[in-house]
Amino acid sequence: MSDQKSRQELEFLLSFSKSLSSTLDQSQLLDIIIESAKTLTVAEASSLLLLDQATQNLHFAHATGEVSEELKKLSIPMGQGIAGWVAREQKPQIVNQAEQDERWYKGIDEKTKFITKSLLCVPLLSRGQTIGVIEVLNKKDGQRFDQQDQELLLKFADLAAQVLENADKYSRLKDENVQLRDELASRYTITGKSQAVEEVLGLARKVASGNTTVLLQGENGTGKELLARFIHYQSPRAEKAFVAVNSAAIPVELLESELFGHEKGAFTGAGSRRKGRFEMAAGGTIFLDEVGDLPQAIQAKILRVLQEREFERLGSSETIKVDVRIIAATNKDLLQLVKSGLFREDLYYRLNVFQIFLPPLRQRAEDIPVLARHFLEQFGRETKKQVREFTEEAAQAMQNYSWPGNIRELQNAVERAVVLSSGQTITLQNLPRLIDDTSTRDGIPPTMTWDGAQDVFKREYMIKALEANNWNQRKTAKVLDIQPSYLSRLLKELNIIRPRNRE
Repeated sequence: MSDQKSRQELEFLLSFSKSLSSTLDQSQLLDIIIESAKTLTVAEASSLLLLDQATQNLHFAHATGEVSEELKKLSIPMGQGIAGWVAREQKPQIVNQAEQDERWYKGIDEKTKFITKSLLCVPLLSRGQTIGVIEVLNKKDGQRFDQQDQELLLKFADLAAQVLENADKYSRLKDENVQLRDELASRYTITGKSQAVEEVLGLARKVASGNTTVLLQGENGTGKELLARFIHYQSPRAEKAFVAVNSAAIPVELLESELFGHEKGAFTGAGSRRKGRFEMAAGGTIFLDEVGDLPQAIQAKILRVLQEREFERLGSSETIKVDVRIIAATNKDLLQLVKSGLFREDLYYRLNVFQIFLPPLRQRAEDIPVLARHFLEQFGRETKKQVREFTEEAAQAMQNYSWPGNIRELQNAVERAVVLSSGQTITLQNLPRLIDDTSTRDGIPPTMTWDGAQDVFKREYMIKALEANNWNQRKTAKVLDIQPSYLSRLLKELNIIRPRNRE
């Protein structure tokens, strides 16, 4: 082979490689593959046949020429004809006088009216398995296919097989991504039939379409993060990141770095540059939970992001521009914090552009059975248990309970019940001890025993104290003026477990 021809073929293969990397669409890939195969070998036509593993038939996935559409209706059994032989034996084959080869199958030519004089056929292999064949037909100008054509087409086929495998992986990943999105959507479904829920969802849908800053207010466990995710996934930013930050859960000394990132050496332990949550959320949505707990210095930086859409990493003077939507949430009265000098008034008005209040579960009791059923189905799937319903006694107990921890407490109670259940029905015994049919949403009834009333009071009081101190047991014990060891024992006795953040 001359040096000039070698260079031409190398340039062609490089061009071919670039064309393949330009798309992951399988139909476009097949077009590129067969057209390039025809050009590379100076042939009149080319076909790509893929093997159906179930039927063991080769079908014409793509072909060039006037008979291409007719070919797509046809198939060849594994082993039949020269293409079938190549697929079965996994060996290339040159046939320059097709009619004189005993393996030659005339059926395809008879159906398409195409006259095959010569052909070169090579296998498409992936991990040692045949996935198809590529064939080129009728060398132009009466020339013969030779070993040089075969070697080139084999190299070409190796690359094409890899690209097809990658396209298949991409397709599977895409399907898996859709499945995961569906599972995620079911996990983050806002469930309820009350008028209060309908009003909340109506407001969320209206504000989702733009970039308006949203402030969600409500007690702990009412579903503020869940609603923030709902707004994000209903918005034009749905394909971008949703980044959640619990301001109260991050130590104050680390909060600035967490939110805005830092440069290497910005402080002791900063061994490398790190992006902050605002950068991670670029193009998407950042959810700032417990925004009422933000220190004044951080409030000023967030105000700048809202006003100027920019900030600097800790330890850097370089200004970073960021396009991010902010959804904030709090269980505190921000206006009261402003009056007390604990929250910036300008930030309050920047955040409070569009406010949505999430009512506590005790104010929408009709949603309790709907939510309980939703969580029962969810945890039944996760634990692979065939749990189907609640007993009437268990359902009534949940309906009567005041749910101080709101939806999150209900969710945890149902998850615990599913884990403890041994049959298809959740009984009262599977539920936490304090959720019984003597509980009411109006307080402790006079028919409750003295010990039972004390337990109810202790539990609700302890949960509120822990929530006020971000579930920090040492800090809570100090506020209550009791020993941490005694607090720990009370938590076990009253079956108080910190809820997982599943809003």
